[in-house]
Amino acid sequence: MKCESARELIESYLDDELDPGLRAEIQDHLTSCGFCSETHARLRELQKDIRTQAPYYDSPAGLEQRIQNALAQAAKKETSIRAATAPSSTWRWVAVAASVLLAVSLAVNLRLFRSAHNDRDIIAQNLVSSHVRSLIGTHLLDVPSSDHHTVKPWFNGKIDFAPDVKDLAGQGFPLIGGRIDYPADRPVAVLIYKRRQHVINLFVWPSTTTVNGAEELSQKGYNLIHWDKAGLNYWAVSDVSLSELLQFRTLYKE
Repeated sequence: MKCESARELIESYLDDELDPGLRAEIQDHLTSCGFCSETHARLRELQKDIRTQAPYYDSPAGLEQRIQNALAQAAKKETSIRAATAPSSTWRWVAVAASVLLAVSLAVNLRLFRSAHNDRDIIAQNLVSSHVRSLIGTHLLDVPSSDHHTVKPWFNGKIDFAPDVKDLAGQGFPLIGGRIDYPADRPVAVLIYKRRQHVINLFVWPSTTTVNGAEELSQKGYNLIHWDKAGLNYWAVSDVSLSELLQFRTLYKE
């Protein structure tokens, strides 16, 4: 089995979604391919982190029952009113229904907001973990090079998008190479820059939104800056000061 095919199936292998024959092929490949074996190990670690850290949010307890009770009470009141008042009662029914729908909408929107907020925090946690692992392990660079003409084409055929690789050595942020990582549950391009003795990991992957938003976060003493541009997510992670990381973002976006 080729590496490209194996990498596409590693997540299904971890989730036990493959038939026995295909699973055996993946197992054989992992024993003979160091790169895919390392990918499998990182994904397995990420899977464990998500299962232990990802919060789950259910709808408020009793929400469904309260809605049913409100509708039943409204229907009961309507049947007790004389036919002569039918026009006004109809409007009251509409008002009750609108109130119920508003309550449901508020509950759902609140849940979605909490979910989006926590998804962002989980991504930030995973990126910081990936950044730290790259510094203490041996997987900082897959392609060590300060030449963006070498780094950019290295990603061809390994991921399904083309990261924008920039040389910022003249501005104090030299490029030192790139790698592929899996912090967002999919292959992610990582461009590695330096600021004096500090490392900046710039994670890049396709975005599901067209909004050119930006935000700054802090996790475990590390600064993170996120922005979207031209259909791609950018997350810069480093222990440099926030002002220097903001300077890096400004230079990279020019």
